[in-house]
Amino acid sequence: MATSDKAAEVLLGQAGKSPAYWYRGVLWNILMSADQTLGEFTLLEQIIPAGAGPPAHVHERQAEGFYVLSGELELVVGLDDEIVRAEPGSAVWVPKSTRHSFRVVSDEDVRLLNFYTPGGFDDHLPFYGVEATAQTLPPAELGVSVLDRERMATSHETREAYLQRLADIAEGTWDFSVADPTAH
Repeated sequence: MATSDKAAEVLLGQAGKSPAYWYRGVLWNILMSADQTLGEFTLLEQIIPAGAGPPAHVHERQAEGFYVLSGELELVVGLDDEIVRAEPGSAVWVPKSTRHSFRVVSDEDVRLLNFYTPGGFDDHLPFYGVEATAQTLPPAELGVSVLDRERMATSHETREAYLQRLADIAEGTWDFSVADPTAH
């Protein structure tokens, strides 16, 4: 459990009223952040364009879950590349340190809830993404270079502070009464 004198509180996150970012061609709404849940959980809503999805990757510090609201995903999970198809109403859990990728296989964009435990993935979005100015997929004129700034666009010190925050959240040592040093 993270260090905090802050009392637990009921949270309400709502797409369009919560912080939102464009990153890698996707709209991400932060419905519940790690700061709000004292590090226990992150809840995001995503709109992902048809045909899109990330390459294979691993979250070393967090388990990840998906709940598909509309559209259809195909996930490739684990060392054996198990294929999981997720349609509306499907929930998928990916344990931490499990290799996985996914892509939208429906003709329509996918809208889903994406959750992480412990929290902290939401820190990734202001660090790498661009603040969304509309509840839509990012405008094409932003281009890939703006939507995928990656590590090169940030100072070494800022990147180290971001990575340390994720480690502290995962280990339960983050002090949530202290402001986020990576906040933009």
